Amino acid sequence: MADVAMNGSRLLRAGGFALVAGSAAFVAHVILRSVVTAGADPLAVARASFWAPLNGLGLAGALLVLLGLPAIVPRLSIAGGRAGTIGLALLAVSWTFFGLFLSLYSLLVLPWLAEQAPWLMGAGASLPFAFVVTFAVGMLSWIAGAVLFATPFIRHRAGPAWVGYVLLASSVALVVGNFVLAPSGPVANLPLNLLSNSAPVLLLAAVGYLGFRLCAGAPMAQAS
Repeated sequence: MADVAMNGSRLLRAGGFALVAGSAAFVAHVILRSVVTAGADPLAVARASFWAPLNGLGLAGALLVLLGLPAIVPRLSIAGGRAGTIGLALLAVSWTFFGLFLSLYSLLVLPWLAEQAPWLMGAGASLPFAFVVTFAVGMLSWIAGAVLFATPFIRHRAGPAWVGYVLLASSVALVVGNFVLAPSGPVANLPLNLLSNSAPVLLLAAVGYLGFRLCAGAPMAQAS
C-alpha cells in the first residue's frame, strides 16, 4: 500500500510539473506570437522561418497542459466536489481545441495555405461551417467550465479565491478578445493584440499555480 501511495504521489507531482512547464511554454508562445503578428502580413508570417518553432512551442505546451490536467482531479474531487470536476473536464475539452488543435493547425496547415491557397487566408475568406461549430462548442465549454471550476475556489473550499476569479476573467477575456478586440484576427496595435490573446494566459496562470502546488506536495484546499 505504501508503494502504491508513493507511486500515486509521484504521478501527481509529475502531472504538476507538466502543468507548470506546459503553462510557461504556452504563455511564452502567446506573447511571442502576439508580437510577431501585430500589424504583420499573415501570409508573410506563416511563411517565415520562425513560424514552425514558435507554434511547435505552443503545441508542446498545450500537450503538456492537457496531460497534466488529470493530476488536479483527485484533490479537486474532494475539495471542489462534482461541479468543480465537471468544470475541469469542460475546460479540458475546450483546451483540446483552443490550445492543442489551433497550435497544430497553425504549425501544419497555415504554412501550406500561405503557399498553395493564400486567398483562403484573406480577411474576407469564409470559415468552414464545421470549424465555426467547433469554435462555438469550444468557447461555450470554456465559459461553462471556468464558472464551474472557479466556484469552489471562490467559496474558499478548494484553494485561494484569486484562482477562481482569474478563471472567470479568462472566460471574459476569451469573449472580448474574439468578438470585440480582434474579431478579424491579429490587430496592428501590439498592446491590443496582446490583450486580445490574454484568455489562455489567465487560464494558465491559474492552472500553472495549481500545478506548482502539486509539485510542492501542498494540499489544494488552502484558502487565502
